[in-house]
Amino acid sequence: MRFERIQVETRDDYRGAQEPIAFVWRDETHRVERVEDRWYEGYLDARRVPMRYYRVRTLSGRRFILRYHELFDAWSLRVPPKETSGP
Repeated sequence: MRFERIQVETRDDYRGAQEPIAFVWRDETHRVERVEDRWYEGYLDARRVPMRYYRVRTLSGRRFILRYHELFDAWSLRVPPKETSGP
C-alpha cells in the first residue's frame, strides 16, 4: 500500500481539519461529492500516532482513500493499484 502527499481543502468547523471537500493529486483538483466512510487508527494505543481515514467519492465518480496524520498535520492519498507507477 503506497501513499502520496496531497493538498486538501477541508470543512473546518470548531476543531480544525475535519472532513475533506477537495484535494489536489498529481496536479489535478478533485472535488469531493461525499465522504462514504471514515475510520480511525491509533487513538487507543499511546505508542501509535493517531490517524484519520476517509473513503471519498469525487464529482467525477472516482473513489479514493485519504489519510490525515494528526502529528504532522499532513494529508496523503492511497495510490490506486493501477496507478502506482506514477511519480
